[in-house]
Amino acid sequence: MSQKSLGVLELERQKDPPHNARKPRAKWPFLAGILIVFVIALVCFQLRSSRRQAAGQRPIANSEMAVTVVHPQKTSITIPVLPGQTEAYTDAPIFAQTSGYLKKWYFDIGAKVKAGDVLAEIDTPEVDQELAQAQAQLKVAQAALNLAEVTFQRNQTLFKRNVIASQDYDTAADTYRENQATVTADQANISRLEALEAFKIVRAPFTGTVTARDADIGDYIAAGSGSQLFRMERTSPLRVYVSVPQIYANLIKVGTLGDLTLDEFPGRKFVGHVSNTARVIDPTSRTLLTELQVPNDGGELFPGAYVLVTLHAGDSSDLVSIPFNALLFRSEGPAVAVVDAAGKVQIRKITIDLNLGDTLQVSQGLSTNDQVIVNPSDSVADDMTVRIVNQNRT
Repeated sequence: MSQKSLGVLELERQKDPPHNARKPRAKWPFLAGILIVFVIALVCFQLRSSRRQAAGQRPIANSEMAVTVVHPQKTSITIPVLPGQTEAYTDAPIFAQTSGYLKKWYFDIGAKVKAGDVLAEIDTPEVDQELAQAQAQLKVAQAALNLAEVTFQRNQTLFKRNVIASQDYDTAADTYRENQATVTADQANISRLEALEAFKIVRAPFTGTVTARDADIGDYIAAGSGSQLFRMERTSPLRVYVSVPQIYANLIKVGTLGDLTLDEFPGRKFVGHVSNTARVIDPTSRTLLTELQVPNDGGELFPGAYVLVTLHAGDSSDLVSIPFNALLFRSEGPAVAVVDAAGKVQIRKITIDLNLGDTLQVSQGLSTNDQVIVNPSDSVADDMTVRIVNQNRT
């Protein structure tokens, strides 16, 4: 090959570089590196921002606790409707105190009688004869006493003059005292028989209503037989007995008002008041036997009737209601956490009158203006600063 040809080949080689020399350099590794650096910088920025925000909020969280509060509500104590039974204020059987035959009766069942009215008369021939005999015996004893007295006085004078012996004087004195005792005994027997004679007239012991008459004219009446002649009841006022559940027992006080309703008087209420209680819980029924008195001058209410009683217990002027979950259990007794206008906490003792499960009825320690914390933390304490997030009414 000539020199000219070699020069041409060299020129062409320079114009057409090898394949590897024509290929451009790859730029992707460089771009990936830039992207990684950017992501790392963004993550660091976000972490630093989060730390800065948390650092700014930490003093608030450490000094204030977020709480929810409620306002106590005015309430009144009303015990649920309870069944009761009416009974006469006075219920007494009338028995005979002397034996004889029923001569006459003056009042039948349902009659209104006054104290001292004659209900019946009893003919007592045996008692009459016994009384006559006792009176005659008294006269005999009185005559014997007169003689013994004269004899004693005479012997006393003779004994002082030493005319008779002391034995004769003692005998006269003894006879005189014995006759005195006999007269006294006969007089007592006559008084007893006269009392039996007075029982021939059967009188009403109190003002009321005759509810039973168990004897008729001609019946033999035996004193002490246990058979009643009449039965009387005083129905004004009327007694009402009701069994109050144990949970309400401490609310029942003498004077507590109660409304009575009966099916036979729809839409009407009869007002009574608690007169006394048994002051003991029945271990079987876990109830407190309570007695009310209801005016019944018109006689509309009958003894033995079934009634429904609604008791209005206690003075509710200072009674408020709060949720049960507002209660704090402390060693010194029940308490709640109250928040004042400045956000400060005050632990306040309360007096619970009634626990109704979901709510508590409080008589002392709270008013409707107080803000009571609901679900308080165990760490809540006096003078702690809190932040109220919402306010609810119970």
